[in-house]
Amino acid sequence: MACLNGRNSAIIILMLRRKLSAVCAVILTLGCLTARGQSGRWRHPTPRSNDGQNQQPSDVISLEATEVVVPVTVRNRYGRPIPGLTKDDFILYEDGVRQEITGFDTESVPAAIVMLIDVSGSVRTEINNIRLSALTLIDQLRPQDRACIIQFNDRVRVIQDWTSDKLRLQRALMTLPATGATAFYNALYTAAEKLSQVKGRRTIIAFTDGVDTYRGQVPQTRGRREKPMPPKSPAEAFEAVRRAEASVYVISKTRAIRDYLTGRRAPSFLRPIDPRDPYIQYYLQALDRAEQWLAMLAERTGGEIYFPRNQLELKDVYNDIAEELNTQYVLRYVPKNTNFDGRFRRIRVVTGNPAYIARAREGYYAVKR
Repeated sequence: MACLNGRNSAIIILMLRRKLSAVCAVILTLGCLTARGQSGRWRHPTPRSNDGQNQQPSDVISLEATEVVVPVTVRNRYGRPIPGLTKDDFILYEDGVRQEITGFDTESVPAAIVMLIDVSGSVRTEINNIRLSALTLIDQLRPQDRACIIQFNDRVRVIQDWTSDKLRLQRALMTLPATGATAFYNALYTAAEKLSQVKGRRTIIAFTDGVDTYRGQVPQTRGRREKPMPPKSPAEAFEAVRRAEASVYVISKTRAIRDYLTGRRAPSFLRPIDPRDPYIQYYLQALDRAEQWLAMLAERTGGEIYFPRNQLELKDVYNDIAEELNTQYVLRYVPKNTNFDGRFRRIRVVTGNPAYIARAREGYYAVKR
């Protein structure tokens, strides 16, 4: 879907990204900050009515062997979080069968967050804005929360393993480079593997345009031979995230880049690209496919997708994610279906108030825990 087939396709995208990198920072910093309701946040529809280093111990939450944990975000029709709900306000279904909610938590459940940061060549001039905005999120982590930072270009690297130490996380952010291709699906797969190591509310926060240009090759530095990671497909990456039972929040660059390529937002002195150029049209199609896939990823995992167009909106996005994580409800239940056959089971969560929108991941794999 978001993946482009063929070596020539990747080369075309990389050439365009190099040209774009000189203006990406200007795209993000130009323009006025729009009203909160127009900040480019992608709203999910109301759910259907019928249907490492400094690593902490993993026993952060006591669970029964077969207990399923479901983080739930509840917002009103204007997008504001709804606090103060109780267990009795929720109804939870598994494969259409209502379940008994045996556990209910809010602030007491720790969050495990992977910050997945694109450091490919297309973000070269944006990297400082990314750092500053990510620091906003780190500042709002609670003492019981842990985070891990993964950077990716044509390589995927864990630059800070699990830790609750904000200083370690801040230092790791200051080391981010910006060069190379984009191995997004490999990075997403790696993030899911990291989350499988820990308990709690598992979350991935990804900053990317989602256009994967990795073809299984990495530049070799003098005196160092590095075996490349085989390219992962979109399906493999998505499956890994589902098995990790993680929610994905995507901070997408697709619309900011599209605005520039079509000349909608950049001033005239920053328009060296002809939007009628066939290569530009090719890249625009790639962005469309990537955006659709990223939106699907966020929705089906119970996360969110955002489209910041400037630095102020980017900072606003990180604040919004931090607020959401700190106002989530965590439901727990023991499935009535005790046949743990490894199949995927669908979860649906609703509230008693039709004006509220409850959002959770779409399901889990029934494996004995």
